Amino acid sequence: MGAEEKPTADLSFLKKEMKSAFFPKGSLVIEQFSLGDSFYYIESGTVEVWKYLDESKEEILIIGDLVSGDYFGEIALIDSAPRTVNISAKEDSTLFILTREDFHRLLQTSPDLTLTLLKLLTARIRNAEQRENQVLIEKNRELRLQNETLEEMVKERTAKLTQSLKIIQEDLETAKTIQRNILPLGLKYIAHLDFGSRFEPMAEVGGDIFDVIRLEKSKIRLFLADAIGHGVQAALITMAIKAEYDHIKHSAPNPADVLYVLNQVFSDRYGKKSNQFTAVVVDLNLEENRLTYSSAGHNEPYVVTRENVIPLVESGVMLGLEKDVEYSNHSMPFGLGDRLFMISDGYLEQENKEGNLLGETKLLSSFESAKSLDLNLTDTINLLMDDFHSFRGDASMMDDVTILAIGTT
Repeated sequence: MGAEEKPTADLSFLKKEMKSAFFPKGSLVIEQFSLGDSFYYIESGTVEVWKYLDESKEEILIIGDLVSGDYFGEIALIDSAPRTVNISAKEDSTLFILTREDFHRLLQTSPDLTLTLLKLLTARIRNAEQRENQVLIEKNRELRLQNETLEEMVKERTAKLTQSLKIIQEDLETAKTIQRNILPLGLKYIAHLDFGSRFEPMAEVGGDIFDVIRLEKSKIRLFLADAIGHGVQAALITMAIKAEYDHIKHSAPNPADVLYVLNQVFSDRYGKKSNQFTAVVVDLNLEENRLTYSSAGHNEPYVVTRENVIPLVESGVMLGLEKDVEYSNHSMPFGLGDRLFMISDGYLEQENKEGNLLGETKLLSSFESAKSLDLNLTDTINLLMDDFHSFRGDASMMDDVTILAIGTT
């Protein structure tokens, strides 16, 4: 509070009518919202004027300091309204106090003194109002500047976030393209057999990976793996699965050996943390009209003949879970008119909005419908997916869905 804000008159002449009081540093002289009955003149020391912005007392406004020669509390001599500010001793201070009772006595005994005092108090009130208004104006200016700064920060952060999301989306599109390009999605025939596939990840990229190759003139190998998890993490694991599988798929003599070697590689190189996956490998020997398969925790493939739908139920331990696991080969006839369907668990484990599981019963029913309609391989896959989405309805996909099919018409 500058000297220019103080009334020029000296009220020290009132000291003979006032009582002296000492206030140690930190003590409260006037409490906001309390009833006032005294007027104070500062003999020595400094007091701080401050107020609560509302009755919750959570925020305060510092108005300023009063020093020797200043006075305060004058309105209380005229009315009995609650105090509008707090005043506390900023340092050890000596004050002179005039009570309302003594003030009324002065009004009766010394009219000239009373007139002088009232003029000074009126000037004091105007001065106090101006001071507080100035403080509030400055506070509002600071808040406005802070708000403008905050708005700029929000705009800047929003722009950065938008840019980051754009980069992430571009990266996901790239990953999606890469993943789809390594899958044999466009393949329709292999070794004079019909081949079809459908890959629908629940996100931009998925955790399913598959492959089909012709090992020999009359031998075909199919591979389907499902990494634990979804999205980018699972997609990265599928890249590792594909890379390792490509190294061994031509040399491993049978499906069980493929799974054994893959399990050893992942146990040695990648460890157990989040690198487990299920897989199934099927070899078709066209000369012998025979199918040989081995499974590592994957849900069963199905052989659909003209008469039956046969699940290939034998399965071993998931890959990457423990080392030195032996896997078994299982064989069955596979001849003219037979079809093989390899399906990831996202199909069977899908729930509808009522929480019901699609399950094997619904899948077998779809197979029977396709047989009764005498659908070809591609149309059978389309029927399976149509039935899947019809069952799912408005419910979100719960996992990636992959269907591989091969056979004769």
